[in-house]
Amino acid sequence: MWEIITFAIIIGISYYIIRKINFNGMEDTFEKEKEVKPVEEQKEKSLNVDVDKEELIEEGLLEEESNDEKSADRLISDAHSELEQGNLREAETLLIDAIKADRKNHHAYLALGNIFFKENNLEDAVNAFQKTVEYDPVNDTAFNNLGLSYLKMKDYKNAVSAFEKAVAINPDISSRYINLALAAKKNHNKKLAVRALESLTSLEAEPDVQHLKMLADAYKDNGQSDKYTRILTHILEIDPEDADVKRQLARR
Repeated sequence: MWEIITFAIIIGISYYIIRKINFNGMEDTFEKEKEVKPVEEQKEKSLNVDVDKEELIEEGLLEEESNDEKSADRLISDAHSELEQGNLREAETLLIDAIKADRKNHHAYLALGNIFFKENNLEDAVNAFQKTVEYDPVNDTAFNNLGLSYLKMKDYKNAVSAFEKAVAINPDISSRYINLALAAKKNHNKKLAVRALESLTSLEAEPDVQHLKMLADAYKDNGQSDKYTRILTHILEIDPEDADVKRQLARR
């Protein structure tokens, strides 16, 4: 009897020892798994926040901006093609898109200003030409066109200022002296009108009768009668049959 009880106790102790060993082994495995998980999570986190990849994204954005500038040039070229065909609306849309792509593209502003001027949309024309000279301060064409816009708006003071800048930047274009003289006369600046027309006639290798007549009228308006008479006499030397000049000299 005691032998059976002793055997049962030994079996129970053996079972307990075996269970203890197995449980400890499971605990070791669990700790290892706990140690592995944070490492895996850290790897995933590193992949999600990749500094190199972030830098590449920024470089990509910069490259896209460079492409936008090229796109603006292409849009402007397409707009000029539309203008040659007389398609003002299509050209205007393309130029606005070009400006959206490159906010400082003075070529687009100048072309857009010209369209607005032709449409008699003078306020928008002024804004476009002002943007042109803001981004290209030596653009004499934009200053001249700005002056013409002001002239049509009867803003003679600003017209004079714009024409003066156009002439100062490029003094070799005759029509701008005429524009300046006209704006100066409208702005009651007779002396400036005379100076502009004197500069015009001094530029010309061969005398232009129409320009000389304009200068004669400017002298007359400014009370310079001697110079007025001298210019009329000079015109008759060039064209002795000019009846209008003969009549004016006869009244002297």
